[in-house]
Amino acid sequence: MFRRFICTVLLGCLGACAKPDLPDLVVPASSTGELTLFREELARRFAPEQLRSFDTAIKELQLDAMNRDVAGAAAREQDMRAAINGKSVQATLVLGWKARRDRLHREIAQISELLEHDLQRQRETSGQGTPASVLTHIENERDILARLQRDLTETERQLAAWGKGPEPVQSVPNSQS
Repeated sequence: MFRRFICTVLLGCLGACAKPDLPDLVVPASSTGELTLFREELARRFAPEQLRSFDTAIKELQLDAMNRDVAGAAAREQDMRAAINGKSVQATLVLGWKARRDRLHREIAQISELLEHDLQRQRETSGQGTPASVLTHIENERDILARLQRDLTETERQLAAWGKGPEPVQSVPNSQS
């Protein structure tokens, strides 16, 4: 009986000492160094494929800052760090992947506009022979749209898996203001 009690206590202690899972970790990002050390610690504890979504989220938040005309790479990094500092990895993932979804929607709209313009040029020149450059543009734009749509579908799938559905989100608010 006493042996069972000791085993139970030991297992309880081990469970209490266990480090939290990746989604529950809090992101320290008050400085570049602090975020770098955190990312290095993650690399020691988790496999690269487990960190891929986190790295994507960080990059997407910097791209979002660029979209909001935050000038300079250092300022965009600072904006990203301010947005995630003190949040959980899970909250960082959702924030970054929503920014990714918004970027993909913008890019799809831009490429669709270019495609429509080139399709109009093709209709206008079909009688005398559409220039090869226009046909090449159309083919490239369709390829890009297909890739963007695949990326958007994957992004929506990932957000749904995290319980954050397909509602459109505007840019991440500038936390520097």
